Order: sequence, then C-alpha cells, then structure tokens
Amino acid sequence: MANSKDFNLIIQNLGIFISVYDIIRIVNPLYKTARVISENEIINQKGSCFDFWKQNKICENCISMRSYIENESFVKIEFNGEKLYIVMSVPVEIGSEKLVIELLKDVTGKIFIEDIDLSDVQLTYQKINKLNELVVKDSLTGLYNRRFIDERLDVEIIRASFSKSYFSIAMADIDYFKKVNDTYGHTAGDKVLQTFADIIRKNIRIESDWAARYGGEEFLIFFQNQKSINAFEIAERIRKELENTVIKLENFEIKITASFGISSLENYSMTSKELIKIADEKLYYAKNSGRNKVVI
Repeated sequence: MANSKDFNLIIQNLGIFISVYDIIRIVNPLYKTARVISENEIINQKGSCFDFWKQNKICENCISMRSYIENESFVKIEFNGEKLYIVMSVPVEIGSEKLVIELLKDVTGKIFIEDIDLSDVQLTYQKINKLNELVVKDSLTGLYNRRFIDERLDVEIIRASFSKSYFSIAMADIDYFKKVNDTYGHTAGDKVLQTFADIIRKNIRIESDWAARYGGEEFLIFFQNQKSINAFEIAERIRKELENTVIKLENFEIKITASFGISSLENYSMTSKELIKIADEKLYYAKNSGRNKVVI
C-alpha cells in the first residue's frame, strides 16, 4: 500500500502539472475513490470519484479504468453541470499500489462542440454523454461493447462487496447464427442481432441492469440484485419472446432461438473471469443439450 512518503514524492513530481491543470486527482478506479492533489497536500475526496460529475452514476466511459487495465493514457471530455473539462488519465504505481492520475483542465469557453450550450445543463449532459457512449457502445446493436464489460464487471463485484448486495449474469448465444448469414446474407444477420438486442433491452431494468455484445452473436446480460432463479426467469422471458418473433426482411421471414447460461456472484472474492467462465459452461451445456434453453 502507498504511504505518505510515496504521496509526497508524487506531489514533487507533479509540481509542473499543478500550475497547468485545474484539478489533479489520484484515483483508484476499482474502488472508485479519489484523492485531490494541491501544492502542499493530498486530500481524500468524500464519496466516489464519479460524484464530481454530478450524475449519481459510474461514468460509462471510464478512462481511468481503461488506463488501469491497458496501462496507457487516455483523454475524454466531461461536464460537471457547470464547467466543461478535458480529462487525461495516466496509470502510475505508487508504492506497491497501481493507481491512476487524472489531470482535469477547465476548457469552458475555450473549446467548441457543435450544438452545445452550457446554459442548458440537461441538454449538455445528454450531448457529452452521447459523445462518451460512442466509445463503449456497439454501433450495430446499441448495447454496450466488450470494452465496457472488461471495464465494468470487476467494479460491479467490488460495489456489491461494499453494499453486501449480489447480482447475476447471463451469457446468451444465438442458435445456428452462421446458417442465417449463409442462407440470407449478412444484412439479415445484422437484423437478427439488432432484433435480439431490442428484445433484451425491453426486458431488463434500464436504471440498474445492463447488456453488452460480448462478441459475434454472443451477449452478456447483467442483473443487479437478482439471484440466479430471478435471472433465469428474465432470461426465459427473453428466450420465449425471441422464439415467437418473426423477423421480416424483403421476401424472407426468419425465426431464430437463443441459448443462455446463468451464473451468480457467490462470494466477493470471485473475479469477472470466473463469473463469465461459469456462465459460459452453463451456456455450453445448453447448446449441447438441445439449444433454445436457459441453464442455471
């Protein structure tokens, strides 16, 4: 763990940046904590690191988590209800602890983004969020992408450990998807993926659950505060609706099914890889025992 001597060294090394940037923070992106650096001291920020942006939720485009995972620096634009900031995240090791330094520069009135009027706070949030979503959203389905899963799932485990809550995930795979592409073409395949994504989106709670395209025709669905049996019921509802849906494309009518594997957070020492592995094993069983079913 980093100690006061380590942090004092950081202050010394960041001396030139303190005069250039408006805010400098040391962030632990896994635990969502932050310390603010001034010329002479480091102050623990109350609450979570994302509280600064006043949206009461984790940043979807969390570049600090991306820096933490990929060990590279990233840049984005954010809004806190009053000012527009350019944010740079830089991975560092302080003592034996891996952390991220965030450098925030107030660019209010200094940078032009088309159709953004900062006096309209809600509209500005919407437009900035839309810009940030482009990085973590799958362009075809509108669900989150694999990057979002990699950056978010371990954080969800830590959040659950703090709040003593729980969650489940489902891995879902469209059955015989290759046959759709081979028979009807890739345009039909895209329509199938979009239809499945729409059905998933309609059956989960937007305020707490989320879904992402894991890759190809495979999806991951996150169910907040749902035991495996509850996740099973929701996945079963999605499965039945997909089974009963007719996808129309030009002169074709396509019917498809999907298989699901469920896993739940059993203890707070589990990792995202372990959760996905268990769900994948259940999905594999569903595929090899007839398809078009949900397995827990």
